[in-house]
Amino acid sequence: MRLLSLLLLVCAGAPAVWAQVPDTGQAAAPADTAAPADTTTSQPETGGARWRTSWFPYLTGGANDSPLLAFRVRHWQPAEYEAPTTYTAAVNADAGIAPRGSRYIAGSFKAPGLWDGWRVGALVLARRDSRYGYYGLGNDTEFNPDAVGNDVPFLYRMRRTRYRGAVEVTRRLHGPLQAAFLLDYTHAHFTSLPGPSRFVDDFPSGELKQDDVSGRLALVYDTRDNEYNTHQGLLLEAGTQVGSGGDGYTRQYAILRGYLTVREGTVLAARIAGSGMGGTPSLDARFALPGWEREVPVLGGEYSHRALDYGRLTGRGTLFGNFEIRHDLLPFGDLGAITLVAFLDAGRVFEGEDFSLTTEHMKVGGGGAIALRILRSNLFLFNYARGPDGGNFSVGSGWMF
Repeated sequence: MRLLSLLLLVCAGAPAVWAQVPDTGQAAAPADTAAPADTTTSQPETGGARWRTSWFPYLTGGANDSPLLAFRVRHWQPAEYEAPTTYTAAVNADAGIAPRGSRYIAGSFKAPGLWDGWRVGALVLARRDSRYGYYGLGNDTEFNPDAVGNDVPFLYRMRRTRYRGAVEVTRRLHGPLQAAFLLDYTHAHFTSLPGPSRFVDDFPSGELKQDDVSGRLALVYDTRDNEYNTHQGLLLEAGTQVGSGGDGYTRQYAILRGYLTVREGTVLAARIAGSGMGGTPSLDARFALPGWEREVPVLGGEYSHRALDYGRLTGRGTLFGNFEIRHDLLPFGDLGAITLVAFLDAGRVFEGEDFSLTTEHMKVGGGGAIALRILRSNLFLFNYARGPDGGNFSVGSGWMF
């Protein structure tokens, strides 16, 4: 209990940025649904609880790098206790850095409950991932650990710098059915690192710059009991995207999630996602799936496949699934919990072939995690998985899905 109390004081706060990731995709980008410790307050406002201002440090995952040490300043309005989110609206400013040079700065606004029947989110992000993965395109790309050494340290690595601005508006249509529109601009700059690399093999200049303006329309069906620590319900979405990246592309996708409480403190959670692209998409568009309120990095990392590196599998289409058993080992009610997680991840990509529903050539991995939940929704995950490339350790902020 002393340890939990100390963590409440030091770490209280939501360890994620809207997008995903801090857009970490991406990291990056996880969804921001937490209620941090209040440090200052403003005067009460009509129509809801008074707005508060908080600031706090936290850890979040890095893309094939050590975890990022980040800091957030947040101005937010708490929601009613029984609401599906812990806040009605929040304005966040985040920055993070990792020892090997990865870093990001982001500003975001999310309003899931400020206006009846509407949700609004906005993001501006600048991020550099100094060790992003590149193994080539397609599902059959190989990884040879013996080829990586002091003389060839970056055979499967490149540097990705990404600037992103996005606005998403969601309208409730009827009951749990909603429609969401996302307008997104991304500038991506890929550069090689010293020495031989797969990236230079495919892009001999060692440099690639890409711009992409895209729009995505999705239908969302949401029956979750809450959004920050779901125990029961469904979250189903399907959408289409049109983008200017490359020579222009289209994408159709679906992400299906379900949650079931089998006993007090034990939840089964599952996700299946698939996406196919037409036209000539950019490399950056291949790396991200434009999910509702969060980008999902494709394919690898703690938000899509925990047994694989970020960027391990890249293609025009993807199909993957995740299954988790979450059990509260030490529940402390609204103070938090220590949760054990067992998981199984499987996935593949499609590059020179059309997308299909198949289990052939899936990359399968599994492992376990320790989740530390502080207060109602602030969550840190420490994952270890083994898969076709060996073992992989990662740090996540917020549930994987």
